[in-house]
Parts: sequence; structure tokens; C-alpha cells
Amino acid sequence: MGIPILSSDIQESDLYKIRYTINEPSITFTAIKFSPNGQNFACSSSNGKIYIYNTTTGKLITTLSGHTKGISDIVYSPINSNILASCSDDLTIRLWNITQQRCIKLLRKHTYHITTLKFTQKGNILISGSSDETITIWDITSNGGKILTTLAAHSDPVSSIALTPDDSIIVSASYDGLMRLFDLQTSQCLKTLTNSTFGGHGTATASTNDVINFPIAKVELSPNGQFILNSSLDGKIRLWNYMENKVYKTYQGINGEKICEKFNCDIKFITRNYNNVLIVSGSDSTGLLIWDIQSKQIVFQVDPQTCGKDAILGVDTYKQGEILGCCSRDGIITILDMNKKYTERNDSVQQQKEVIDTESRGETPI
Repeated sequence: MGIPILSSDIQESDLYKIRYTINEPSITFTAIKFSPNGQNFACSSSNGKIYIYNTTTGKLITTLSGHTKGISDIVYSPINSNILASCSDDLTIRLWNITQQRCIKLLRKHTYHITTLKFTQKGNILISGSSDETITIWDITSNGGKILTTLAAHSDPVSSIALTPDDSIIVSASYDGLMRLFDLQTSQCLKTLTNSTFGGHGTATASTNDVINFPIAKVELSPNGQFILNSSLDGKIRLWNYMENKVYKTYQGINGEKICEKFNCDIKFITRNYNNVLIVSGSDSTGLLIWDIQSKQIVFQVDPQTCGKDAILGVDTYKQGEILGCCSRDGIITILDMNKKYTERNDSVQQQKEVIDTESRGETPI
């Protein structure tokens, strides 16, 4: 069950209630994604299969088979809950028709493990990142899928990519310790961000106390597109205002412990809570963690005994976090519902209030 963290500094929280858990001890889950309509969710695995579940009941609907090696990432088409893309260590990207249980497109370009995928909002462009250090942009509407461009993005594996809400900018993260911003239309690198204390023109500095160039595991854009959230393998999560080249906040694990230093655990924003914007992350060994974005305090934890003693690799939200899901390397899927008392507010009025409150405190709304 969801429990508050064992720290005297944190008040007991009823933020989320667990709807159910699914235990598949023979499966190593690598990612979880809710469909756009919220009716189903998909989990990928290291065995090359994708499992589709009913969100309400947790019942397994179908299994998609075709990849010959482990799957690193999956993503639904934003315009069609029946279309899913997956990328694998077998060097392929597959597009699936879920109801037909078949692969409808097979994309090949990358020369090493494919690590991350992202659709544009129109669903016609798919972007992939790879351990071959490149990003490939695909037009999936053409027969067989057409490569629009390939970016020589980094000097180490590309670990994660994100898109601004208007799809104009790709944000990439890499094991080289850098985040880069690319113009989607021109492929031009607009900016480079790093935790390094040393950097050339256009490089942002996090802190002189930070270890230089730890691998960046995940990157996520805020709903308003003004902030970047990243997790690094120094065990910290950072919130950036990338336009100002500035780290606003740094988040740590329970009692200052490292969050992720071995695995690429997902991070997400939760904006459904009327009290404040939240951040949720998987971890190497301390379960699922949720922070208040402004105070940097951990406000909720799902204990490892419940959601997985091994690393929580996959995290996703539906309806801005009203429903939350995670999956672990030791085969546990956990689906949670936000307590209704945190969601039953007039959204438009509350959004205006949040902007006013944060600006009055010298903070920037997400």
C-alpha cells in the first residue's frame, strides 16, 4: 500500500491510494505508458514483449511479440490509442496495431541500442534516440517510414528525449552529461546545458558543488514548456529554467540518499494536485517518490515492499497525475489514484491562483 516515508520531517500523506498491483516475478518491466484515452496501459519488458492491460481492472488484454531483444521504451500515438511505438536493443523500432496484435511498420536506422522515443502532438513524426549517440526524426505517415534527418547529438549514448508543448524544440539528454536543445525544423543545436562547473559559450552551470558531467538519465519538459526536469546518475533531480541557463531546484532522496545512480528511472510532473505542482520519480531501491516542487520536500512514497524492491524504471501519469502508474525490474506494476480531495477544485480558477501565488513569492509557475 502507499505509505508516508519514514522521516520525522514529513507529515503523513493520503495523496494517493493504490488501486491495484500486478505481480509478474518472471518479467523485468522497463517502461509503462497510459493510452491517450486512459482505457489501457502498456508495459514493455526485457524479454522483448509488450503487455497491454485494462486500466480499470488490471486485466491483461493482449501481448505484442516481435522484438528479439529487450525493449527500452514505448509510446502511444497521441491521436490514436490503438497505435503504439516501441524501441529495442535489437536495433529496430516497431509500430503496432494493438487490436490486430501486429506490427504495422518496422523502422531501421540506428546502429546500436535504441533507448528513447517521442511522438509529436500530431502523431505524424516519431523521434528516436540511441546509444549510437544520434537522434533520428521519422515521418511515419510515408510507406515504410521515412527518415527526415539524423542528428549527431552527443558524444555518448542518448538516454532520453523530450519535446516542448508546441513541438518546436527537441530536448535530448545523454551519458556525456549534457542536455541539448535542437530546433525540430532546422535541426540546429540552439543550446547546450550541463551540470559542469566549466563550460564554454551557451553552457549553463548548476553549482560549483556538483560533480562534473555525471550521466543524465532522463529529461522531461514542464507543461508550460519553460522548465526542464532531469535526473542524473549522481542520484539527484534538477529543475532548470533553460531560457535563463539556471538550475532552480535540486531534489534528493529520502534523508539525502541518492535517487538513481545505477538505472535510468523515469521522472514526471504531476499538475493535478490543486495544492501545488509535484514531481514523481522511480528510484534504484527506495520505491516511488513524490516531491513538492517548491519546497523540495518528499510528500509521498510507495514503499519498495509494495511497488518493487528492485529499481522502478517506468513511471507515467494520466489526467495530469490523477492516475499514476509505475513498473519495476522485479515484475511489479502499481496503479494509484489521487485522493479526490486533492483534485476537486475549479481548474481554471485554481490555475489563476497558482500563477498569482507563485509570482508573489518570486517563483515561476510550471
